[in-house]
Amino acid sequence: MTIFNPALILWTLGFCFSFLLPITTHMKSDITFHVIGNTSPFSLMGESSGYLISVNNSQYLLECGAPVFPYLGFQGIEKLKGIFASHSHEDHRRWFTDLALFMYYDSKLGKRIKLISSELILEEYHKNSKGALERSLSDDSKRIIDIPYYTMVEETIIGPRSKYYISLEMTKNGNFSYVVKDRAGNIIGPDKAKIFINPKANRPRLLFKDDETGEWVEPESYYSFESSVFYEEDQNYFVDPDAELTVQAVKEPVWHGVPTIAFRFITPKNTLFFSADTVYRPTLWKELCETYRPQRFETISREEFEKSSVILGDINDFIERTWSRERYEAALTAYQGAVVIHDVARKGSVVHTDYEDIGDADIKNLIFTHSPDNLTAWRPILSSGKVLVLRDGEVYESVKGKLYPLDADIYVKHFACKLVGYRSKRGKYKVIKKGGLLGVVTLDWPGEELMRVELFQDLEGEYYPLLEDSSKEYRRRPDGRIEEVSFSGDGSKGRVVENIRGKSEEPELLAMGRV
Repeated sequence: MTIFNPALILWTLGFCFSFLLPITTHMKSDITFHVIGNTSPFSLMGESSGYLISVNNSQYLLECGAPVFPYLGFQGIEKLKGIFASHSHEDHRRWFTDLALFMYYDSKLGKRIKLISSELILEEYHKNSKGALERSLSDDSKRIIDIPYYTMVEETIIGPRSKYYISLEMTKNGNFSYVVKDRAGNIIGPDKAKIFINPKANRPRLLFKDDETGEWVEPESYYSFESSVFYEEDQNYFVDPDAELTVQAVKEPVWHGVPTIAFRFITPKNTLFFSADTVYRPTLWKELCETYRPQRFETISREEFEKSSVILGDINDFIERTWSRERYEAALTAYQGAVVIHDVARKGSVVHTDYEDIGDADIKNLIFTHSPDNLTAWRPILSSGKVLVLRDGEVYESVKGKLYPLDADIYVKHFACKLVGYRSKRGKYKVIKKGGLLGVVTLDWPGEELMRVELFQDLEGEYYPLLEDSSKEYRRRPDGRIEEVSFSGDGSKGRVVENIRGKSEEPELLAMGRV
């Protein structure tokens, strides 16, 4: 395995790719977080998003957009107790139908795969998966047969069900029509709820009149999960008693467009918050709950609007407020008391979190995932093969059975390599900011010095001195040790170097080889 030599990289707003599945002695309440795939949706690495959550021998997939078969193997997949799905974008669900088909047809278990998500997202998965799952051939290959989706997928609702929903009903004359109903089966009139169908999208959306304000809102966006106005009281926590694991669905800070939820994984001693994809921007959240928008009666008269139950048009012309105050206040406190795994983008993203918005956020244990190929951050940046262990409320990286704190001062991720930096008065590099993004450059590079650092290469979780000579590179030997290989016209030679992670708190001594 050849490790990229970053000697020629000076100004990059981020700087590798690794694979590691360490064996760590786990304690009962530990939450272990394996990164199967971790890139932005349009990464050159093509990993997408996928993680393995392990608690006391119970294993769950969190998202299934990453290549799970080569990572887990058939036996590893058969051990899964379920899949937690945050939303139905393909980079998060790409392997779902393969997993369902494998468990049903090829696995020795021949069982349904458990899919855990909100009621709305389960519906999205069903719609998007029907084409792959609901038809096959008979055992003799002579007939095309229909297979009900539920023979392969066991849906488990996490989060409260809505009190009201859109239903497609057959009318007396045999036609079909959309209506809004409550859970008792009563049809809700147009004074309380309306269905909007945008001819450009052809997907029904619900407009709802809030009793407290008298304003028309889109309830899935407006209300928090704790709201008794639109949601049932039962929050439908997912509980695994064998693992002493409780999982909560969280919607309040998640703002992504398609139905999306975050997850809070809780054991007696640890809490892990997975943000899903979102726009983390508290100033925007405040604007969403404070801004009133008058309705626009340009395509329909007010009188026709008042009496109509189904309207063809753009629902955004009639939503008067986007978020409730209750949702906004819940969003502000959602990350408290947890290790937070949060998505991050570079700049100008509409549906993900720009680094500039969250890089300096007041979140104690913040770790970035779903990240672009090229990023520098004050906080740790995950990559494929990384394994985190939450123990007694703190988070560590597991490397070859050892737990290390995430204590670097700067983290650099690039598809070619990974670097970490430690603050050092004698460091050869400095951290600067440009356009809201961080970069690590040589001292003579233009830009205000935010911090001077000594850089180290992160090789599968182990740290080694940065190679600045382009005639040298690191290679992993068959015995697992790292060799520094020097090339010349006469050939090459190598010397074994030792992992310096965890050896000293003085990076200057590490860099000079005194430890």
